[in-house]
Amino acid sequence: MMNSSVIYKDLVLIGGGHAHAQVVKMWAMKPLPGVRLTLISPQTQTPYSGMLPGLIAGHYTFDEMHIDLMRLCQYAGARFIKASVSKIDLNNKQLLLSDSSRPAIGFDLLSINSGITPDLSIQGAAEHGIAVKPISDLYPRWQQTLQKLKQATEPVALTVVGGGAAGIELIFAMHYAITQRKEITAPVEFHLVFRGKQLPTGYPKSLQKAVERKLKKRRIHIHRQRDVSEITDTRIIFINDTEPLKSDTIFWCTNAKAAEWPKRSGLATDANGFIALKDTLQSTSHDFVFAAGDIAQQLNYPRPHAGVFAVRQGPVLFKNLQRKLLDKSLKKHRPQKNFLSLLTFGTKSAIGHRRFLPSLYGSWVWRLKDSIDRRFMAMFSELKLADSSKNMPPIIVAPAISGDETPKDISALAMRCGGCGAKVGATTLSRVINQLQTVQRDDVVWGLDSPDDAAAIRVNNNDGSLLLQSVDIFRAFMDEPYLLGQIAAEHALSDLFAMNALPQSAMAIATLPFAGEKITERDLLQLMSGAVSVLNKHGCTLTGGHTSEGAELSIGFSVNGLAQENNILQKASLENGDVLILTQPLGTGTLFAAHARLQAQGKWIDTALTNMLQSNRIAGEIFHAHQASACTDITGFGLLGHLVEMLKPNGLNASLKINQVPVLDGAIQTLAQGITSSLQPQNIRLRRAINNPEEWASNAEYQLLFDPQTSGGLLAGVPDAQANQCLKALRQAGYSHSCIIGYIEADGS
Repeated sequence: MMNSSVIYKDLVLIGGGHAHAQVVKMWAMKPLPGVRLTLISPQTQTPYSGMLPGLIAGHYTFDEMHIDLMRLCQYAGARFIKASVSKIDLNNKQLLLSDSSRPAIGFDLLSINSGITPDLSIQGAAEHGIAVKPISDLYPRWQQTLQKLKQATEPVALTVVGGGAAGIELIFAMHYAITQRKEITAPVEFHLVFRGKQLPTGYPKSLQKAVERKLKKRRIHIHRQRDVSEITDTRIIFINDTEPLKSDTIFWCTNAKAAEWPKRSGLATDANGFIALKDTLQSTSHDFVFAAGDIAQQLNYPRPHAGVFAVRQGPVLFKNLQRKLLDKSLKKHRPQKNFLSLLTFGTKSAIGHRRFLPSLYGSWVWRLKDSIDRRFMAMFSELKLADSSKNMPPIIVAPAISGDETPKDISALAMRCGGCGAKVGATTLSRVINQLQTVQRDDVVWGLDSPDDAAAIRVNNNDGSLLLQSVDIFRAFMDEPYLLGQIAAEHALSDLFAMNALPQSAMAIATLPFAGEKITERDLLQLMSGAVSVLNKHGCTLTGGHTSEGAELSIGFSVNGLAQENNILQKASLENGDVLILTQPLGTGTLFAAHARLQAQGKWIDTALTNMLQSNRIAGEIFHAHQASACTDITGFGLLGHLVEMLKPNGLNASLKINQVPVLDGAIQTLAQGITSSLQPQNIRLRRAINNPEEWASNAEYQLLFDPQTSGGLLAGVPDAQANQCLKALRQAGYSHSCIIGYIEADGS
């Protein structure tokens, strides 16, 4: 859901930590009119650290312990930008991103909750150790470790360096996960290395003794008072000249350090480099910057870097950000001194401790922790559209495929899609075009009367040169102008690539939502910078355009390209016996319709965006090199609609291998829920072109034939003798989803 109010100020959150996740959720309940909330994070999903041991042990799935930031932002009407911040320009209130090709992101008020950095200063730690943070890097490395253990035939040694609560929970979880897997047959030795005398550090003796008994019972070797000086690929070397410890895998769980970029940006920090905070959670040096969690420290109330403190800071941070924007006095936050600390033992048992109280132990303590953790995560997973906007229309399930007309009451209520889902249906468009009478010119080789992706104008009668022209524009399907500009440019250029033309120039058509002048300038810069990054990559010059204000963001391009007439791939020149090859998976229509309804996982949208950003240029060249007879890009009318346009002129048929059609992650699930693009009902009218629909109507992939694509792949007819080599070349060029999905035959054969 995009913010519909006129925007005058930008509140930007860096990082998706526990405090910021709460700020976004609370913003959904109580947004501030005139303020746009933006969350910037390098990950679409952010982990809840309290559930990490359970994830490693196998008690939780990856999704259960991660907050879906993209979905959460959609719920709150906030903007999500997947990026890493490298520096803050405090003078100009801009954020510089690690991707230097992107323009700086402006802000009026800033908050930072981006976590800490692992301390890998020990020689060899970065190369040979596996850091526990960030968790997004740890989990795949843990999966690789398990895979290696399954293949091992010789004894293996696994070591965790760090004697704090995190290190202890980690080695217990790893021990449980490994010993429960019957497919791991090689003996595994477990080692825990730490500096102190007792573990976990800072806990009462009764709890330390209980932990040590558990470690010994599970034959986990304890190496106390060991300072690591160096690690290699197989050994841990200690400062005090004791014998090196041989280890095949080393997990690094020592105290993390502060990130360097806040201090480098000019923010005041404490002696350890963490952002120095007032009791209001404001920076001590810049009152328009707030911070929370591990990246910061309240000077008056220093506390350990633990997730429990970030969780408690969240509500205060939310109130103070809004109060600052409203020029109201701020609330002070005094973190608690004591809190219930719960340590898990890998199995579904745990020990709990709170100051002045005896330690609590048993399976019921684990159940208590599990309940607390799941209740916290439910705040961010159990999201309903009606909660944040009671006036939004209900989810509309596509009507059954039984008649040509969509019931008027359903089409009137349907939530309208952006992207190519916002196109006028093919049937409506054809009826209108057939009623138009246009001037005919000799130098227009093909135009309105042709089904091709671009019009062609002869520019030189002697050398066969043609100027190809196409135009595409659509309403925004997400609130990220830079990314939208990139996709719109790739989408527009695809018409030229499908016809084997070389892009020459482009003109932009953009509508910016009503906003303050400063906000409009920021958005237009992001939008056009994204577009220009794509146009420049393809040697296409932006020559001008037109901008206007309106109710919502839209972007499009009129593009020109040059080609030789005898090298052009037309849509309508398929030949009998051709093999059909599709280069990209389908499903963007249903996925973005689901995203608007909070029914899509952020990782699905992430994958879809990656595919939408892949250029079709090389694919078009490969098809031409392998003697393709015809080619088109798959966009708003769906695979079936564009295929019918290819077949109709020469009266051909196509046999599709529907189960081989590539599909984007999540698309089958969203279609199974009845979630389709608002253009889908019109696209479904083309089912009359299918000879045997009754055989396939119940197939999961069937509805994908009608799904409108935005910046989709290319569909081409290639001679049978060239098909396998063409497919191989496409996959080598990075079009990993390319598939043979059918073949062409003469009508009646």
